[in-house]
Amino acid sequence: MLQHLYLVAKLLDALGIAMYVLDTDDHAVLWNNSFLRFFPEHDGAMHVGEPYRENLRRFYALRAPDESAEQIERWIADGIQRHRTQTQPFVFQHRGRWLRVSAVLEPDGSRIRIWHNLSAAEAWPSEHRPEQGMLHDLHTPDARDLLENVSQGALVVDDQDRILFANDQFVSMYGFATKAAVMGRSYAELIMALWSDADAEERAVRAQDVAAALRDGSRFLGAPYEVPLPKGRWMRVTANRTASGNSYALHSDISAGKHYEAALRGAERQAREREAQLRELTDQLRSETHHDPLTGLANRRSLHGQMQELAASAGPHSLLFIDLDGFKAVNDQAGHAAGDQVLRQVADRLRQVVRASDTVVRLGGDEFVVLLRNTGSAQARAVGLKIVQALGGDAFDTGGLRFHVGASVGVRTFCGASEDAESLVRDADVACYRAKRNGRGRVELHPADSGVASPTSAEDGADAPA
Repeated sequence: MLQHLYLVAKLLDALGIAMYVLDTDDHAVLWNNSFLRFFPEHDGAMHVGEPYRENLRRFYALRAPDESAEQIERWIADGIQRHRTQTQPFVFQHRGRWLRVSAVLEPDGSRIRIWHNLSAAEAWPSEHRPEQGMLHDLHTPDARDLLENVSQGALVVDDQDRILFANDQFVSMYGFATKAAVMGRSYAELIMALWSDADAEERAVRAQDVAAALRDGSRFLGAPYEVPLPKGRWMRVTANRTASGNSYALHSDISAGKHYEAALRGAERQAREREAQLRELTDQLRSETHHDPLTGLANRRSLHGQMQELAASAGPHSLLFIDLDGFKAVNDQAGHAAGDQVLRQVADRLRQVVRASDTVVRLGGDEFVVLLRNTGSAQARAVGLKIVQALGGDAFDTGGLRFHVGASVGVRTFCGASEDAESLVRDADVACYRAKRNGRGRVELHPADSGVASPTSAEDGADAPA
């Protein structure tokens, strides 16, 4: 494909026609010598893979060297839009030449742009004349009659862009009282006059759109450009020339379409916002469904889901059922708000004891569970001892009061999917109850675990790893 394009580029060079190929991402692929002859500002500056945006930046830097960077960027954006939407040739003047540019969209999404130099002696192509090229001289009665009766607004201007003729449709569309009000003035002057009486806020919002349309859009003959008017109105303008060199422009009111597009964009934006809000709400509900609102720990539902996932692995895994010792005194002496604060501190201490891969769960009240992945009974007992020491060591501070709260821990080790989650939690609870009955501040293993050791208390810390 690329070799074929190189051959085409050479052939067009022989015909004096410029060629420039861009890929689907609007990056330069190749260009011929005629392109650099028409646009010498790119000679030595272009490279394969260059974004079309940079090409346009050099183009406008030459055409408007004193223009602001902000306005240049706007023209670049408009140029990219013309490139992507072009279906018909249009004409513009550059370095003293009138150039007609066409674009071809390839099946793979790439585009080929071709420029043809329109010499002064060459007749302008019929596609740049209205009504099948019938206008050869706009000063003839037939030509004026044709323009007067077209369905669009029509202007004829001289080489200084002064209006020589306007049809009734144009005068009505732009809100002027008579044709005399527009004769001898430029189209840009008419637009600025309309905006001079407009609302200041609307004028500020549309200032860049107006400037881009009048200073750049009008330079590309045959390429439609859009001009904003006060009170939310929009005109689409297509400027052209006739065979005799007269310039004319046809104007269409596209306000209804623009309002529909704006409404559609607004509806799409609202839909995106609603979708984002719904997604956020869904994530929040999902989080609330699987997390305890007081401590932020996982809840019973989350625990069961994770245990079901572990059922597919051989294990061993362990459950630690933790019941706080002496917690009732906190609620009785300081109230439930203080109790909630202690529960949050308990959650923080539990997080610090276990690994990041383990899961700390609040079942409710002062009952907690820790799910230890790939952990046997001996290691689980050691972790249980560390939990007893972490919770029973330093006092918990709440509202200026200090409370000592301990913990009793029951351990249930399991492998694979041999037992359901609820039964495993119940077995760990039974082991925890035995720890409380045997003196509290202890770790007990459920009898179903293999290699069950004798009851272990926090004082037996030598059995626990450092």
